[in-house]
Amino acid sequence: MKEWLIFNDLILLCISVGVFLITLFVLPRIRKTALKFNLMDSPNQRSSHDTVVPTFGGVAFYITLVFTLFITQLLDTNDITISLLVSLTIIFFVGLKDDFHELSPKMKFLGQVVTVLILMSQPEFLVYSLHGFFGIQEIHPIISIIFSSFLFLGFINAFNLIDGIDGFASITGIVIAGSYGLLFHSIGNYYFLAICVAVISMLFAFLRFNFSSKKKIFMGDTGSLLIGTILGLLTMKLLSLGGETYSALAIYRKEIPLLILCILIIPTFDIARVIYIRVTQKKSIFSADRNHIHHVLIDAGLSHKQASLLIGIINILIVVSMYFSIKYFGIGFSLLLFFVIILSLIYTFFVMNKTYFAKKKKVKFRNFLINCLSTFSLKHTANHNNYRLLLKQKIRSFRIFFF
Repeated sequence: MKEWLIFNDLILLCISVGVFLITLFVLPRIRKTALKFNLMDSPNQRSSHDTVVPTFGGVAFYITLVFTLFITQLLDTNDITISLLVSLTIIFFVGLKDDFHELSPKMKFLGQVVTVLILMSQPEFLVYSLHGFFGIQEIHPIISIIFSSFLFLGFINAFNLIDGIDGFASITGIVIAGSYGLLFHSIGNYYFLAICVAVISMLFAFLRFNFSSKKKIFMGDTGSLLIGTILGLLTMKLLSLGGETYSALAIYRKEIPLLILCILIIPTFDIARVIYIRVTQKKSIFSADRNHIHHVLIDAGLSHKQASLLIGIINILIVVSMYFSIKYFGIGFSLLLFFVIILSLIYTFFVMNKTYFAKKKKVKFRNFLINCLSTFSLKHTANHNNYRLLLKQKIRSFRIFFF
């Protein structure tokens, strides 16, 4: 047993160092090739950068993931490596095609569906039960396939959408992979732990170039789709495990979905917020805009690095607080805490958002407050117009809604 653990640790060390060095070695050469053939990402009205930047950093991700799977197949007890490699290859070419020449949303989504269905052919990624979370126990097999595929596709797109500023997707991916890595280590699943280690090493190496002013490169859709697929796969694996597997975590199985939801809070909140805004503006949910949370942070005056690090720290604090809340206070208090976290995020980004659409919403909210206060106050009977003007000045004096 001791020898087996040492063997596993050696594999993890080999993957960590190997992936980091391969990524550092490959990225400059990809950047050089992109510059040579003018494979650049040009800024537009939605961009958060103002110069052309080489893309295709995701090609390095694919190379390192193939290297990782070649080594981790020694730990693969369920023969899923081939399915995973085929799926990653499909999504790699979908992203590569999109980086070369922008694909239509339908074709891009079709490629994602094929990728997900191949992985969903493996029973160990299907969620057959929520183990009492919100009172849900067993799930019908057909519903399980639909539900699992929907979650998987949703996460791939959510992660793809947050890749909008330097370091944002990478730091979010590191936090998610790090959290999952701790969970897989606790339950003794070294195969998926090795994948988590590879993702962390790969993204740390990528940040060296993504934050650079002279050697900058973007991961592109190739990279964000690959990382989204890997992290989505890890999510489905954790959700599909049985209750007895989580005894080492000292929390109940039914509480795991809430913990995972907090780990994924950034991409989940961002895609939910963007869909809401697009629907209320009567636009297609696939339309492009500047309503993502990273756009809000940049428009509020933060640099790319500041915004990315801030979100990463917030994500870590949410995960840690939720884990200890579940462990020591139970599911009831933790659900209340989650509700407070969501309200805090909604309020924060509502306040910080300075777009035209957001300002219109704030004006409506300000008028709603004025109407409520003037209706329930007796003072307005003497001089209604003057009192409303006084209320408007008082509300503006708080300067929390940028009125």
